[in-house]
Amino acid sequence: MRPVMSRLLYPLSYGPATAHTLPRAVAYAHIGGDTARVRTLALVIVLVPSLALADEIDLSRGSRRDRGEPAKIIVRAEAGNEFAPYGYAGGCVSWLIDPHDELEVGAGGGFPGLQLGFALRRLFGEGGQYFLAELFLAGNTRVNRGLERGSAQINAEAAGANSSLWTGLGLGFEQRTDFFSVSVATNIIFTSTSLTPHWAIHGGVGVGF
Repeated sequence: MRPVMSRLLYPLSYGPATAHTLPRAVAYAHIGGDTARVRTLALVIVLVPSLALADEIDLSRGSRRDRGEPAKIIVRAEAGNEFAPYGYAGGCVSWLIDPHDELEVGAGGGFPGLQLGFALRRLFGEGGQYFLAELFLAGNTRVNRGLERGSAQINAEAAGANSSLWTGLGLGFEQRTDFFSVSVATNIIFTSTSLTPHWAIHGGVGVGF
């Protein structure tokens, strides 16, 4: 009798337990779903600052590249020989009008006289290191550069002047960074009082802005 009754009562004995177990299972599943969402949210919270930091690092690297570009304006102290565009000792302002072209204007002591110069430069290279081609026009207020014994036969008016103009065409090298410049150039000189070519060399160190 007992085995039969136990079989009959078996489903009843587990029925209420199953009814209580089902909500618990649903609750556990709901909790599990919330946990997954929380984990996803936590992952997003962690990743967003990381992405922002990565963007900041990239921006800082980009700004460093910008700072490494050649300076647009250079103020350079110059020295050279008698036909140098800015005198024996002087200075110039160099303006980088585009990545490969410069305009320069400057002045210096011609001893005697004031020596003035204007130059156009074409740069070849990249990364702040350039070979250059240079064309300049220069003059002295008190000295007739290039005057020779036979100059009157070539150009009597220019030979009798107390000042002079000449042109220079040459090659050189320039190191130009965001804050510093070193330049040297050598030129062949043409004057209006001589058919004999002369030579000039000049160079200097500058600060960029």
